Amino acid sequence: LVFFYFLDDVFNVIVFGKSAKRHAPDSNQIGQYGNGLKSGAMRIANDFILFTKKDNIGTCLFLSRSFHQEEHISQVICPMPCFDLRTQQAIQNTDFQQLNGTRTYTFDKAKHELEMHLIKKYSPFKTMDELFKQFNLITTPTGTLIVLYNVKLTDTGESELNIKTDPYDILIDSRNRQSLFDDDDNIPLEYRSLRAYACILYYEPRMRITIQRRRVITKKLPHTLYKPRQYQFKSTRFKTRSEQEIKKCEKELESLEERKREADSQVHHLQQTIGVTTSLEERARLRKLQISAAELKDLTIRLRNGLARKKSEMSTTKTLTFIYGLNIQNRAGDGVFVYNCGRLIKMYEKLGQPNKKTV
Repeated sequence: LVFFYFLDDVFNVIVFGKSAKRHAPDSNQIGQYGNGLKSGAMRIANDFILFTKKDNIGTCLFLSRSFHQEEHISQVICPMPCFDLRTQQAIQNTDFQQLNGTRTYTFDKAKHELEMHLIKKYSPFKTMDELFKQFNLITTPTGTLIVLYNVKLTDTGESELNIKTDPYDILIDSRNRQSLFDDDDNIPLEYRSLRAYACILYYEPRMRITIQRRRVITKKLPHTLYKPRQYQFKSTRFKTRSEQEIKKCEKELESLEERKREADSQVHHLQQTIGVTTSLEERARLRKLQISAAELKDLTIRLRNGLARKKSEMSTTKTLTFIYGLNIQNRAGDGVFVYNCGRLIKMYEKLGQPNKKTV
């Protein structure tokens, strides 16, 4: 059971818009839209390969723009081989069945060999030894390693990400930000340095971040200001936004309930059709439909609970917190920093005095 659900989790990584956080009880979590890894990785590089392990099971997830371009493939194909890390042998990683309460797996040897051929051809890891060394870099019982390569280049042919100038940082080409400032010296460090950006990335920093084998010393941005002042801004516009989100959630719930009814209908129809005894193929088909119906039921319950939570929050007071202060360390570093769900989404924004028309 562990293997199947782990493999399913890895598959969901590559599905756009797939996220279990969206309707979770804690609505303030980041990463609710299921697009960050794919869009972020493809912005930085043409190719990436993900290594993840759990319960001595290692899985690779390979997404390569180079592969699709060279092979002239329009569909998205993502090899996803799975291994037993104790024996370093491939394990069943494709179709699943549940018969009489037990799971069996059908191993497609030809598919596995094709996946490994593509990974060896289009990734930096040309042998199985090189591939398994990446799993060994994950020193904890569970964990994930993401390798980006064929990174994007600037117009001059240089990499956008500079890892050589500073051995403890990753510098970023910020010439696209020059229009906001007078010259290169006035470009804020957070636009040029990944370490400086990660330092203030979270409003309440709890994550341990390491760049170039040196830990990032995080800080709370308000604590760096001189004589900070806090202002609670209340607005009826927040209620309007909540009403829009509720209507959107109601439409999603209506569509999901319709899919759930259709899945339940298919299950009941197949149960009546096959009777008590039938072939293994039909029983496997029935079980797949039952699993799909159960997943839709679980998602419907979570979405319904999320909708009820949003409606109950309509009556609560919604406020927007402004924190003002002076940056005496760098007087030129002025502007508005916007945090959403505790994560920085905008910085050094030049805004006027807030009022009901601008907020």
